[in-house]
Amino acid sequence: MRSILRNANYSLSYHALMVLDDLHELIETLQTRIAAHAPALQQSEALTRYALIDPLLRALGWDTAEPSQVRVELPLAKGYAQQGFADYALLGIDGKPRVVIEAKSLGTSLQQAAMQALGYCNALGFPYFAVTDGRHWELYETFQPVALPEKLVMRLDLNGPIARTCLDSLALWRSGVVAGSAKAGTAPVTEEHPQAAVSTSTPSTAPNLPNSEQWHPLTDFAPAGGTKPAEVRFPSGVTSVATSWAEAIARIGQWLYDNGHLSKAIVPIGRSQTKRLLLAEKPAHLDGAPFKGRKQVGPYYIHTGFNARDQMSNARFIIKRAGVDPAGFAVRMQ
Repeated sequence: MRSILRNANYSLSYHALMVLDDLHELIETLQTRIAAHAPALQQSEALTRYALIDPLLRALGWDTAEPSQVRVELPLAKGYAQQGFADYALLGIDGKPRVVIEAKSLGTSLQQAAMQALGYCNALGFPYFAVTDGRHWELYETFQPVALPEKLVMRLDLNGPIARTCLDSLALWRSGVVAGSAKAGTAPVTEEHPQAAVSTSTPSTAPNLPNSEQWHPLTDFAPAGGTKPAEVRFPSGVTSVATSWAEAIARIGQWLYDNGHLSKAIVPIGRSQTKRLLLAEKPAHLDGAPFKGRKQVGPYYIHTGFNARDQMSNARFIIKRAGVDPAGFAVRMQ
């Protein structure tokens, strides 16, 4: 992790850097786990908690087996919430909940869970609440006198860039939460491995970006050179942050893979007229020439060495080959 931050002008403590080292290794493990077991995790909240949520909390200093630190299935005020319990409560030194977490199975939309958590946290006086499907996390400050989206403290995607994800996750670091501060690390970062595996599809929205309501359906979308995306929206309605065209096509490819639309039956995928591959099991064309740029999507690689317009044209081509309608996808610009 320190090598990833080697060019950064940061002011993180030595202890925080040690935590980041451990987080970097863990997040790589969790990315592999998500890719290998997505169907099972999508079917089970309990498995998602055991395989994804508990390990991250432990890496952030929370002993999930210690009742003085973490309460599981915390009873809510009688008659207030239908479920009657909060999945996790991260406790302060005084034993009172500092952060309450609502957990869902992998791939579940977090919007309803966030509204539900806001309701009972307002009523019961819990200062922070988080919602997660194991891969995506959103942390909110309950008593900010603004609408829900503006209460957002941190949003992260475990399948996003690892350095940024590690820093964002520090918002839930026990030392900070117990001290009354829940905020992400703010050190600028330089990715050491830009070709690392990327996102599966889940709810994730980048706050404070211009043109936030302007979604462009992928059907005939042809972005101009020099432009950049902010998010990709999938047919399920969930979104994922993508701040480059290479990330955008990779996140689309990962969504296709996670939802069972990419398999060896249709891979490799390429345009016959150019004899060049767009998606393959190895990052190389049929003649052995390596991809000029690549992103890993599950066990496959997407060729990303294209300009903005061609990236989105290639994305449409891959989507159609996977048997899905490109009209279900959209891009929001920065």
